[in-house]
This record gives sequence, C-alpha cells and structure tokens, in this order.
Amino acid sequence: MLSVSLLRRHAVLLAILLGAFTLVLTNSAFNLLLPYFIEYYDISATAGGWIIALYMLAMTLTMPLASLVVDRLGRKRTYMLGICIYGVFSVLGALLHSYIEVLLLVRFMHGVAAGLMIPLSLVLLFDVYGPEVRGRITGAWGLLLMLAPAAGPTLGGFIIQYGRLEMLFWLNVPLAVFSLIGCGRVIQAYTPARRKKWHPSSVMRLVSAVGALSLGVQVYASPGVAPWIPWAIIALGVVLLVRFIQVENTRDEPLIRYSLLRRKGVFPLTVLISTIQDCVMFGVIFALPLLFQEVFQLSPALSGVLFIPLSISTSLFMWVGGNLLDRGRSLQFIAWGTLLVSISILTFAFLPMEASIWIIGVLMACRGIGVGLSGMSISAIGLQALPEEDMHEGSVLSTTIERLASSFAVMGMTLYYDMRWQWLAEHGRSIELAKWGAVKEICVGLGCAILLTLPLVLLITRKKVGFIVQNGKQTPVQGGATGR
Repeated sequence: MLSVSLLRRHAVLLAILLGAFTLVLTNSAFNLLLPYFIEYYDISATAGGWIIALYMLAMTLTMPLASLVVDRLGRKRTYMLGICIYGVFSVLGALLHSYIEVLLLVRFMHGVAAGLMIPLSLVLLFDVYGPEVRGRITGAWGLLLMLAPAAGPTLGGFIIQYGRLEMLFWLNVPLAVFSLIGCGRVIQAYTPARRKKWHPSSVMRLVSAVGALSLGVQVYASPGVAPWIPWAIIALGVVLLVRFIQVENTRDEPLIRYSLLRRKGVFPLTVLISTIQDCVMFGVIFALPLLFQEVFQLSPALSGVLFIPLSISTSLFMWVGGNLLDRGRSLQFIAWGTLLVSISILTFAFLPMEASIWIIGVLMACRGIGVGLSGMSISAIGLQALPEEDMHEGSVLSTTIERLASSFAVMGMTLYYDMRWQWLAEHGRSIELAKWGAVKEICVGLGCAILLTLPLVLLITRKKVGFIVQNGKQTPVQGGATGR
C-alpha cells in the first residue's frame, strides 16, 4: 500500500503538473489558430502575429524577475500567484474575447503567468522529492509538458471547428482552480528568504533590456518595418543589459545570480548544452514545416500530424531517461541521445523530395527519442549541482538565457533562409529547389550544432558527474564536481 507521505508527494506532483500542463496546452492551441484570428478580427498578418508574440515577450520579461518575487513571497506563493493570474485573465478572455485589445492583454498576462510558473514547476518538485527519484520526476514532468503541445493544436482545431472561441478560455478555469486548490493544500510553505533588496532602477533596466531584445526580434519578423529599426532596438537592449550586469556586479545580492555561471563544475556546462539544444529545437520548429509544406508539398494538417510521433516518443523517453538517471550507474545514454538527435536532423537534409511519409515519421520519432534521453536529463543534472536555496535562481537564469538565445537563433535562421533561397533563385534554380537548398543547409547547420555539444556531454559522462543510489539515498560519484 502507498504510504501517506508518498500519496502527499504524488498529490504535489499532480497539482504542479496540472498548472503547467494547462499553460502549455492552451499556448500550443493558440499557435495553430493564427489564420482564424486574422479572419475573425479582420486584422493583418502582422497584427495577428502579436497574438502569438506577446505571450513569449511577456514570459521572457517575467522570468528574470521571478527570483525577486520568490525572494519576497516564497516558491509556493509565487507559483500560486501565477495560477491566479492565468485563471483570472482566462475568465476575462472568455467574457470579452470579441475585442482584439482584450485578447492581446490576456495573452500578455498569460505570458506573465508562464514566466512565474514554468521555471518554478520543476524546482517545487525537487523540494518534495529526494535526489534518489528526481530523474523519474523530471521524466514525468517532461512527459506531460511534451504531450501538451501534441494535444493543444488538435484541441484548438476541434474547438474552433465545432464550438466557440470562448470555450478555449473557459477550459483553463477549472484546471487553474483545481491546481490552485491542490497547491494550496499539499505544497509545503517556506519562509521567504528576503535576501534581495528592491532596486527600482535595476528592475527597470533589466525589464527594458530584456524587453528591447525580445521586441527587436519580434519586430524584425514584421513586414513593412525598416531594417534598421529592429537592429537599433536590439542594440539598445544590449547596452542596457551590459549596464545592468555592471551595476548588479557591485551588489551583495544581485537581482539575477549570474555568478552561478562562474562556478566550477556541472551547472555552467549544462546551461551551455541546454541553450544550444533549445536553439536547435526552435530552429527545427522553424525549418521542418517549411520542409514539409514548401518542399514535400504536404498539407498543413498532415505536417501537424507528423509532429505527433515526435511528441509521443519524446515524452516516453523522458521517462526512460529519468529512470536511467536515478539508477546512477552510467550517464552514457545522454551522449547516445545527443548523437541520435544530430543524426536524425542531418538525415532530413539528404532525403529525396519523393521521400515516403513513413520515413519522415520514423525520423521524427528518432529525434524524439534522442531529445527525451538527453534534454531533461541535462537540465536535472545541472539543477542538482546547485545548493537547494539556489535552485530556483539557477532555473530562472538558465531558462531566460535559453529563451533569449532561441529568439536570436530563429531570427538568424529566418534572415538566412530568405536571403539564401532568393540568391539561389537568382542564380538559376527554380523557386522550389532554391527553398529546398536553403532548408537543407539549415538542417545541416542545426545537426552540426547538436553534434558540437557531444564533447561537453562526454566530458560530463566520462567524469561520471552525477549521483548513485545507495540504501535509498543518492550521493555524488567519486571524481564528479557537483558545484556545491
């Protein structure tokens, strides 16, 4: 029989995952509905793009400030605040969804909620579960969050086709309420550290820097904007960010503990690996739909279906990777997963244009297996290398870096793709072959980028940096620097 303590821990797992799941589910549904929004609100594609972009912009702005909020409210209250924001603005969206201004506000506030909740969700689970099972918990966390993007577009399409838009908002409300009640009842409350001092100038400088960087990336993708405008905004963001770091470097308790990156050991390596993996993940999301629809001439619906084996295999092998991580015998499976991701992406670059859809599906599943084995395992190892009190700051720091880097990576790929296929077309290739050539080169670049992380992964695995389980408890292996 399950003990009371085990039941309580599983209740915490359910409450936290339910809140995170509804965030990812609804956002992925909205991403599919851009053509519907353009027609429904009678707006341009540029204006419609902001329905998607505002979510990412708000999340990127909020994540760096999450550590300050946690310092004042504690992890539990901060997570519950995010759930409240999400639920309240879902109600507002359901009642006033016919106004585009309200929809944009709701999307922005949903992004704020995500910025508070996503970095904390895994850390809260680590508060409850001991090191001996954290790999499996990470696998369960990743499994559910990867199933949501697979189910979201299907759900959004079903609701729009057979129901009404407000149903997409009302769906969030019971999930948010259940998660809020569950978190309030089962998550242990911790006394806020209150180590950080509130410096309005630093907060404004950070928000302005991250906002300018994110806005510059989004404006760059908007047609009709002069090319110098996004670069000027990005340059302003860089200047503000450098100034923020200079000022915070003089404080005893900086707003963001970027000094964690200067530690010897695992955490800086895992942040670097995860950042490259995140850039490649978003790059593949950009490149593969172009490949499927522009080159292989598949319908948007069929292109979406091809992402289902990716989501399923990723989810399942995140669980497998978590179990292998908990056993602590070897971390070589992470290297094999990294290699499989690289090979599967590189293979797309050499597929013939008449490739069978089954071959494409198998490659998508293989990539999912590799991502499942390597992605979350790297993140779990990095967080476990930090002291308990610094875990939430490490999560916020790494997530913010990954999202900013991914935005710039996608911007760079967009620029390269447009310039490259037009250049190839001007030099004698048909438009179809020109686009095929540009996408092939992007796939090669993404596959090689993942391959470049393999030496770092091997450095971690060969040093056996990790943990082994002895008598139900996990201890560092000899020769591994955990950074504690």
